[in-house]
Amino acid sequence: MEQLRSKLEEVIIYLKPYLPIANSHVVNFITHNFWETIIPRDIQEEIDLKGTEFVFSNFWSENQIPDSLTHFVTSTKYNNLNSYPSSCYMKLDDAYNVLKSWGYKPMNNSLNLKEFMGAKKMHEVEVMAKLVADFSKYAGTDVIIDIGGGKGYLSSLLALAYNFNVLGIDSQSINSEGARNRTIKFEKYWQSIKKKSNNFPEEKLTPPIIKEKLDTYEEYYEKYSRKSAVLGSTYKQITEYVTENTNIAHLAQTEFEVNNKEEFTLIGLHTCGSLGTTCLKLFTEPKNNLKLLVNVGCCYHLIEEEFTNDPFWDDIENELNKNESYGFPVSNCLREKKFQLGRDARMCASQSPDKFFNSKDIINSTKPLFYRALLQVYLVQELGHDNISRCHVGRLAHKCLTFNEYVHKAVKRLQLNIEIDNEKINAFYDKYLIEYERLKVFFILKQALAQVIEGLIIMDRLLYLHEQGINEAFVAKLFDPLLSPRNHAIIALKKN
Repeated sequence: MEQLRSKLEEVIIYLKPYLPIANSHVVNFITHNFWETIIPRDIQEEIDLKGTEFVFSNFWSENQIPDSLTHFVTSTKYNNLNSYPSSCYMKLDDAYNVLKSWGYKPMNNSLNLKEFMGAKKMHEVEVMAKLVADFSKYAGTDVIIDIGGGKGYLSSLLALAYNFNVLGIDSQSINSEGARNRTIKFEKYWQSIKKKSNNFPEEKLTPPIIKEKLDTYEEYYEKYSRKSAVLGSTYKQITEYVTENTNIAHLAQTEFEVNNKEEFTLIGLHTCGSLGTTCLKLFTEPKNNLKLLVNVGCCYHLIEEEFTNDPFWDDIENELNKNESYGFPVSNCLREKKFQLGRDARMCASQSPDKFFNSKDIINSTKPLFYRALLQVYLVQELGHDNISRCHVGRLAHKCLTFNEYVHKAVKRLQLNIEIDNEKINAFYDKYLIEYERLKVFFILKQALAQVIEGLIIMDRLLYLHEQGINEAFVAKLFDPLLSPRNHAIIALKKN
């Protein structure tokens, strides 16, 4: 724990001077003159001296010549998740090695889910289901509670493939019902999936094979007097808004009629905002009888942050946090410092820097951002600062061949009474084209900081668990970041 606390303090010292970059919204890049006010002076001077074309070609080169931009990006790597102690952060194989060191031999099986779901979801569900199954078998937990179960892919797979009792909990009734329908559909495919997979145990019930087309899968069950393999038996869904005060054990005991000493696994695949930290708080509460936790968070911009006060986002933050239950920071270490990130910094942490740095496609990534920043300048000139608020135009830029076309569509969407002069717009675009090159630099800096901020949020959660006396807790990189940007799971086990 001391190593983790020390590293977090080191990251905070590094990050603080750069938080103005992370908290600067690209919409205001030109109107607030971010190039002069927040971009590091050495990077400004390098760009002005050598030009963006030379600096970018060097940046993407396999044999980089060290300069201010490459140095900035390199320095962020010394403060992202890979820089934390190996006992705190590890790859998927290392997580299984931990399991082996405890004396458990992981299952040797694989799935083929391509015919049922998209590549991203297939990858996430297959990897996480196996990991949850292996750790749960070691922990001796037969009942798994899936918080924020959504469409139910993970829950139904754990019930069908690994024979666990699974309780899916979602705050939206439409998701609970959707999970039920998708599970029925999943069962249709399960026999063919199983034939293509290796070393899976026999199911407790034989899933139905649907050979005819009916309006609903329920009609099939009724017509042929067949039973679902898992629905209503080993896989159940309930609609419940989960808070840190929810009695998870009571919900599981009620649904599966187990005794009050039964211990459970709590999982969450992409728990949104502060729901991730709610799961941690539930895990540490003794009355919930939770022995194992596997949680992958997402949507950091929706976290309720305790010490941040940003007037621009006040209405949103207040609406999110009616219950005054904060999701960041949660560790005593960061709370004692009253550490602040800010909504835009958390939004930054939700980006996909691995995809960007792998593709090296800066044009496709930044053109929509430049159009939006330039539109803001145009709106300020036409309407004045006092009449500009949070104007949401959506994803228009990719549908527009020119900035001129973008302005017309944006003004129409915003329902503004502005007379557009096409010649003026074209001249306006040419005038500010230099800002596009500068915005590209700004974008690279934010992408580099994204992984530092995400690491800080995740490790704050991990330190919270250690502070609660849960020693067997670590972060593992489960998924391919090019497929699934939010790919880090917090795994924690209460050992007797």
